[in-house]
Amino acid sequence: MRRRYLFFILLSILIIFQASTGFAKGLDLPRPNPSFYVYDEANIVDSKVENYIIRTNEELYQRTGAQVVIASINSLENMDIREYANRLFERWEIGSRDYDNGLLIVIVPSEGEIWIEVGYGLEGALPDSKVGRIIEDSILPYFREEDYSEGILSGFNEIIDGIENEYDIQLNREDIDEELYHFNTSPDMGVSGRTGRIFMLIGIVIFLFIDMRFFRGWLTFSLLRGFGNRGGRGGGGGHGGSSGGGGRSGGGGAGGRW
Repeated sequence: MRRRYLFFILLSILIIFQASTGFAKGLDLPRPNPSFYVYDEANIVDSKVENYIIRTNEELYQRTGAQVVIASINSLENMDIREYANRLFERWEIGSRDYDNGLLIVIVPSEGEIWIEVGYGLEGALPDSKVGRIIEDSILPYFREEDYSEGILSGFNEIIDGIENEYDIQLNREDIDEELYHFNTSPDMGVSGRTGRIFMLIGIVIFLFIDMRFFRGWLTFSLLRGFGNRGGRGGGGGHGGSSGGGGRSGGGGAGGRW
């Protein structure tokens, strides 16, 4: 009887050990390269775009502690892309330790998948719904044409716009590369993207009409004065900007396929 119990115990230990070993092999995550901000295993990022992303991130980290990392991967090795992105985020410790304000874009061209993982500190500025819209309207139209660099750049610029709004800052992206800074429009925004912009324009026109008609422009003047007085907040934390700052994933984000 005792031998039978001992046999089952040893068998259980063996099964657990084998399962753990297999799981560990499935988590053979890459290490970040020296530049940290662009890991291009699939070789899809143009050197000009890569330099723009790196230099923008260096200033972003210096002023806010936030980091936006791009990782193109050849294969997920049968792992779910959401789980892969979450574990890679935690391994690389993207964003500031104090604010958890990192963001990771994982792209797998061979499998036609993308996932954007968002840190705790950026979930207010970049909620799942907004991240999903960025993927659908600004990234995937390019990816479907295999214009990966353009799609990455378009999505990156929109994400940086959101972070700038969150921290009330303006990065010097135009000084880094004016052409790439202004490249933030998708070739085909889709019906939802165009409709949203049309309604926004109509709303602005109605607001201006009502303000000029009934308030003599006072509301517009107050808004413009308020924007002019906005200051910056936040600052870098953790280690240097060429590595992770100790940030954690918030578990949120969105993905897409093409």
